[in-house]
Amino acid sequence: MSRNRALLTPRSVAVVGASDNVNRVGGRPIHYLRRFGFEGPIYPINPNRETVQGLKAYPDVASLPETPDLVVVVVPSDGVESIIDSCISRNVPNAVIISSGFGETGSEGREVERRMVARAHEGGLRLLGPNAQGVANFKTGAIANFSTIFMELPPEDGPIAVVSQSGALSQMLYAFLRQSGYGLRYMTASGNDADLWAADIIQMILDDEDVRIILVYLESIKNGPALATALERARKNDVSVVALKTGSSERGRQSAMSHTGAMATEDGVTRAFLRTHGAWQVEGVREMVEAVPLYLKACGPGAGRIGVLSHSGAVGVICADTAERLNLDMASLAPETQERLATILPSYGAIQNPVDMTAGLIGGGTMFGDTLRAVANDPGVDVVHIGMPVAGPGYDVTGFAAAAAATEQETGKPVTVSAPQSSIRDVFKDAGVVIYDDDVTALTALRQYVGHRDLQARQSTDAADIHVSFDRQSGAILDEAASLDVLAAAKLPIVDYTVCYSCDEATAAHSHYDRAVVVKGCSEQIPHKSEHGLVHLGLSTTDDVHAAAADCIDRMESMNIAGKVIVAPMHRGRHEMVIGAKRDPSIGPVIMLGDGGKYVEALKDSALLIPPFSVGDALEAIGKLHVSPIFKGVRGEPPMDTEAAAKAAVQLGALMLSNTEIESIDMNPVILGDQGAGVLILDALITLSERSAS
Repeated sequence: MSRNRALLTPRSVAVVGASDNVNRVGGRPIHYLRRFGFEGPIYPINPNRETVQGLKAYPDVASLPETPDLVVVVVPSDGVESIIDSCISRNVPNAVIISSGFGETGSEGREVERRMVARAHEGGLRLLGPNAQGVANFKTGAIANFSTIFMELPPEDGPIAVVSQSGALSQMLYAFLRQSGYGLRYMTASGNDADLWAADIIQMILDDEDVRIILVYLESIKNGPALATALERARKNDVSVVALKTGSSERGRQSAMSHTGAMATEDGVTRAFLRTHGAWQVEGVREMVEAVPLYLKACGPGAGRIGVLSHSGAVGVICADTAERLNLDMASLAPETQERLATILPSYGAIQNPVDMTAGLIGGGTMFGDTLRAVANDPGVDVVHIGMPVAGPGYDVTGFAAAAAATEQETGKPVTVSAPQSSIRDVFKDAGVVIYDDDVTALTALRQYVGHRDLQARQSTDAADIHVSFDRQSGAILDEAASLDVLAAAKLPIVDYTVCYSCDEATAAHSHYDRAVVVKGCSEQIPHKSEHGLVHLGLSTTDDVHAAAADCIDRMESMNIAGKVIVAPMHRGRHEMVIGAKRDPSIGPVIMLGDGGKYVEALKDSALLIPPFSVGDALEAIGKLHVSPIFKGVRGEPPMDTEAAAKAAVQLGALMLSNTEIESIDMNPVILGDQGAGVLILDALITLSERSAS
């Protein structure tokens, strides 16, 4: 076992600031360690006492008879640094700092944290906290945590781990799980995350092959690549990670210059990041635990096509409506399945999905089991849900539950049951069937399980290596011509253009094109040209081009900017898209695809992807845009070349991964043509990091 893995599996624990009072923060860890079966040595440290809770007390870390695997620090903040130094001197591998009064108090506290972490790393010590609630291993009884929840709901070992920044959030998850009868292996609440944080703890947990689910609560992502590595390892090990991310911060300092920066919000970037690496993001605490029983089943959801049966037509309608809203595919039953159901159900029952067994279920003998088996054995059904809105005398609930459990085992397909009556739920639960209070909750959990298993099954994608050189000009922003040149070097399809420094050069350029042209001012000092009247479209005559160039040059020179214009042929295509990129300070490159044009930020119809990704991933993202139905062709129009747009997005992602000096790229508009005609980038803006431009 590694030194730092001992944070979760310590063989010995010391508590600095130990208390005789089990209701004080310094008393609870010792109380829990003793009560819940920790078999290793426990060392209370309190210079004012000879014993603590019946154990020999020590005045300081230096006086301990051995070096403990874990030291828990519960003293006022002004005494913590010296204790950390003592731990380093004793070669302690791990410390949990429960003490508060550090980074959460402001800049001075953050500086103390930084100083402590730097010294700890030099001495081989890893820190959890400060302001941490602690850690717990419910298999070994190593509960170095001060939460009161363990007094009310005693621990039980199980295949679930909770990794949380927040102590309160970890307790809520623990309570939901234990009250539902599920055990946990690990629970951590890391507080300020000054050193160890979610990515580190997930890696430690993944060393334990018994853990199947990790529930993660994040308030920030401090190191995107480290978290990506941990999540990818979880996916490889078939460990499901369900994440709740809250909080927001001001990111994307280039937002004023970049459409992508303005639209790639922190929440959207985080959601794309977690999705890319196989973690399922939820919106609330309750949602984190609703699907847990499905994850613990050995049954896979296949393609997620759901068959629904009930003895209430209303329940069937509710399930169908909910499935459509959740984008959960209601299976179409095969003709032979419907023929079989017609022989089982009354003539007034519904033999299509959702199946209505009617009130004939009362005293219906084998009707329930026969109907369930017929639906579950249909090759187009992957998951079965049973709605039981009511059941009392005359209903063979025990037989129903046995049939549900047997059908799940025989077919290998998940079966869920919803019932408002706890007496009904208990019978199904005792039979090993997953139960819910209501149909909407059940289908929502199924949608999560189906979608998450699909994410986990996806293969990671390799990115091409595309290195390009830059003419950095005088600052961090490349003008349009330089930006287009970079994209051309990356083999992205750009419009033909000519850079002109005078009106005569502009008119000469116009003569080379066989169509109307656009004339635009070109300067790195004016990233948004249209706001300054520097864009002239649809110019067909030499006089018009001359006048437009003169107007642009005059406007630019009035702003003390050297006059320079771009002349390019006009292209209209079928539709305008925007494809852009930004470099998130924690996560790295983010690619945005969306409906383009001048209303791009107002409409906010966009999707985010984290490279590297495949053309298929990009096509899926395009398909989720509100505007996507028109891409398929409407009113007799042919479909548009969304695959070319997807390929451009993949190429842009590779460019961002290979060239870390690029801060953001906007390609707007990107003209989408008929299927097979490709796309064309008409305008672009590249921003480099400040250090690259210096």
